[in-house]
Amino acid sequence: MGITRLANRGRPRRLLITCLAWSVFGCQQMSSFSWSDWKKPRVELPPPPPEKVFRAGHWEEEPPPPPGTLAGDLASARVLFQRGQYEDAEKVFAWLADRAEREKDPNLYEEALYWLGESQFAQRNYPAAAATYKRLLDKFPNSRFRAEVIRREVEIAENWLEVTREEMLSRNQGRWYWPRLFNFEKEKPLVGVESQALGILQAAYLQDPTGPLAPHCLDRIAAVNYFRQEWEEADRYYSLLAESHPHSPLAVSALRRAIEAKINSVPGPEYDDTKLAEARHLVYVALRKYPELRDPQSQAYLETTVAAIHDRQAQKDFNIAEFYRRTGLPGSAYFYYELVRRRYSGTRWAQLAEQRIQELRAQVEKDYSRNENP
Repeated sequence: MGITRLANRGRPRRLLITCLAWSVFGCQQMSSFSWSDWKKPRVELPPPPPEKVFRAGHWEEEPPPPPGTLAGDLASARVLFQRGQYEDAEKVFAWLADRAEREKDPNLYEEALYWLGESQFAQRNYPAAAATYKRLLDKFPNSRFRAEVIRREVEIAENWLEVTREEMLSRNQGRWYWPRLFNFEKEKPLVGVESQALGILQAAYLQDPTGPLAPHCLDRIAAVNYFRQEWEEADRYYSLLAESHPHSPLAVSALRRAIEAKINSVPGPEYDDTKLAEARHLVYVALRKYPELRDPQSQAYLETTVAAIHDRQAQKDFNIAEFYRRTGLPGSAYFYYELVRRRYSGTRWAQLAEQRIQELRAQVEKDYSRNENP
C-alpha cells in the first residue's frame, strides 16, 4: 500500500515535467509546421524538372525550383498532369491554389487555378471546371490564360447544350420529346443545364466581346432564345452580333433572324409597332451592306418580309381609324383613313380606307343638309 501511494504521488510531478518538455521542444517543432501541411494531399510528388528559359537568342536550362517550395511543388504537379494522373494533379493544384492565396503569391495562385481547371476538365468534370475557370477570371480579369479559359468555357457550354439540340431535332422531326429535368452525368449539372450553359456563354462573351469566339457565343445564346420563342432576347443578341461583328460569317444569318424576331415580338396590330419599323430598317441595311443577299432567293425573301411588315403597319393605322369612327370622332377617323389610303396604297387596307372615307363623306353631307334644312 505504501509503495503504491508513493508511486501515485510521483505521477503529477512526472506529468508536469512532461508538459514542460512539450512546451519547450514541441512548440519549436509546431512552429515550423504550417497549417497548409495539414491539408497537403497524400500524393507522391515527382521531382520538379529543370526549366528552360529563352535568353539572349537561345534557350538555356536552369536548375529546377527546390522541392517543398510553392514553385517546386507546382512544377511537380504539372508533371503529374503531363503523365495523365489528373485526379492526383487536381488534389495537388487545389492545395497549391489555397496555399498561394494565403501566401499572397498572385502569379503562382493564377497558374495553380488554371491547372486545377485543366485537371478537372481532363476528367470531364465540367461543372467543377467551369466553377474554377470562373474563379480564375474573377480574380484575374486580364489573366494570361484568358484566351484558353474562354475556349474551355465555350466547349463546356457546347457540351451542356447537347440536351437542347436533342429537343430541337425532335421538334423538327415532329417527334415527341420528353424533357429532362435532371442530369445524372458527371459532365453536366444536375438541374438547369440549359440556363447554366447560356450563363457561361454570356460570361465568355463579356470577358472578351471583341475576341474570335464572341460571335459564336452571341449566336448560340440567340439561337436558344429563338427556339424558346423569347423574341426580344433573340432579337437583342442577333442584332448585337450583326452590329458588332459585321464581317463574321454568322452576321448574315443573324441579321435575317433578327428581322424575324422583331416581327414575331409584335403579337398583333393593337401593339406598339416600333419593332416593325426596326425590322424594316434592318431589311434595308441587309440589302445595302451584304451583297450575298442580292441573289434572287434572298431578294424574294426580303421583299416578302417588307410586304408583310407594310401590311401589319397598315392594319394598325386602319384599326386606329376604326376606333375613332366607333367612338363618334369622324374627323380623327377621316384623318387616319386618309393616312392609310396614301401611305399604304395597293394594300387591302387602303381599299377599305377608301370605302370608309366615302361613307364618312356621305354621312357628313347628310348631316350638313339636315342642319341647313331643319
